[in-house]
Amino acid sequence: MNRQTANEIRFAYKVKQALYESTEQIPADRLERLAAARKAALQKQKPERTALQWNTRAALSGAQSSNPTFSGEPGWLSRVGLAFCLMLLVGTTVVGLYKAEQDNRINDLAEIDSGVLIDTLPISAYADHGFNAYLQRTALRAQ
Repeated sequence: MNRQTANEIRFAYKVKQALYESTEQIPADRLERLAAARKAALQKQKPERTALQWNTRAALSGAQSSNPTFSGEPGWLSRVGLAFCLMLLVGTTVVGLYKAEQDNRINDLAEIDSGVLIDTLPISAYADHGFNAYLQRTALRAQ
């Protein structure tokens, strides 16, 4: 704690003591009005909001009353269903990624074929071992 903070705490304590000692000098009718005003202010104060909490026992109480063997824990069937849904999600994602990569590869090959068929490539490109690299460089320059 730094020196300024310590001084502020001491000052606040002195102010509190002075106020406390001076309450004995305030007339009774004013004290009653102050107490009523404080009570009214506290009633108007908004209640503190608490975080929303899930109460699974209360939510599942209807299931417990209709099924005497219900324990509140998920059974094997719900676990299998959850596992199936997760596997389906992962499988769909993998298949989608595979299809997208396959489409990209087909599009790249189509560009190469169209370049060969149109005959816009120089003769040296056909003999070059880095034919795909050459095509990619020229495609980048065109963009």
